[in-house]
Amino acid sequence: MIAAGGPLPLTPTPATGTSTGTPADGLVPTESTVDADLVTPGLWGFVSLFVLAVAVYFIGRGMARRVQRVNQRARLEAEERAEAAARAGAGDGPTEPPADRPAGREG
Repeated sequence: MIAAGGPLPLTPTPATGTSTGTPADGLVPTESTVDADLVTPGLWGFVSLFVLAVAVYFIGRGMARRVQRVNQRARLEAEERAEAAARAGAGDGPTEPPADRPAGREG
């Protein structure tokens, strides 16, 4: 007999047809023989999950910044192409800057 409060030994029982586990040598531990306190991830499980979550946060934040930067560049390039197409369609000569933009400043 085991003293009260101590861990229960893992005694295998014969496997039945309703077992969901993979029996080793035809024996599967039952729920009553497994101590729930011994089957937890513990401190190292928490630490590894926390480190993984922090890494995912920083990777996601960096990726969002890069996507935003790429979208901004694509929008600016599309505007430049539209302006170039408008200038090419209006004539081959130099064009004056729009009234809302001062001459000599692009941006």
